[in-house]
Amino acid sequence: MTTDLSAVAILPVPFSPEEVIIALAILIPALVIFNFLLISEEVFESIGFGFYPAVLVTVGALLGSLIDIPLIPGGEVVIAVNVGGAIVPLIVTLGMAARGLPLLQTLAAITVVSIVAHIFATPVPGVGITMPFYIAPLAGAAVGLLIARGCRAAPGLAYAGGALGTLLGADIFNLANPAVLAAFARDKAVVLSIGGAGIFDGIFITGVLSVLLAGFAGRYLRERAGVCPQERG
Repeated sequence: MTTDLSAVAILPVPFSPEEVIIALAILIPALVIFNFLLISEEVFESIGFGFYPAVLVTVGALLGSLIDIPLIPGGEVVIAVNVGGAIVPLIVTLGMAARGLPLLQTLAAITVVSIVAHIFATPVPGVGITMPFYIAPLAGAAVGLLIARGCRAAPGLAYAGGALGTLLGADIFNLANPAVLAAFARDKAVVLSIGGAGIFDGIFITGVLSVLLAGFAGRYLRERAGVCPQERG
């Protein structure tokens, strides 16, 4: 007695292993960037912007981080301002102030974070002004929560403090120092950008992370610790 066994056809793989690796190398970063864009858009919505303004601010910050506008030509050193890292955070903060973010509390948050950022920022010739990535977001979130006492204004204050405080304390305070300018120049032409340059600039990420930290921590404090009872929930 014989039994017929169905043949199992092994079809050729349409892509080579090298092509699969290349595709994954492109796809995975693209998915990470896409998800980060979604998170960033939601962050700006959480601090008072509508959907379309939030998308506009997110895209403007990312594309604007590639644009430097020269402000002060000074021989070998040119001071420029970065659109995504300086102008967009300023516009966002002014927009929040127009929507009711308390002015004095906002200035206090910016002042405190600028002091912290200036302490930890280190000018490095040939590299730029460096600072541990976690300092500014933690400082912005902590200051926002403390000043707002855990209430819903905390994320907005965290953004203003984290973004503009870093911009002021790390960049502007250092670039206003003639010794720092001389160390950066070193007898060669150089452009020093206020706000940095490049996609996912540190100030953009600082603002987003500050809001996320303050938002989650504030919600926990309202729900579990009983702070700001009029806004609980």
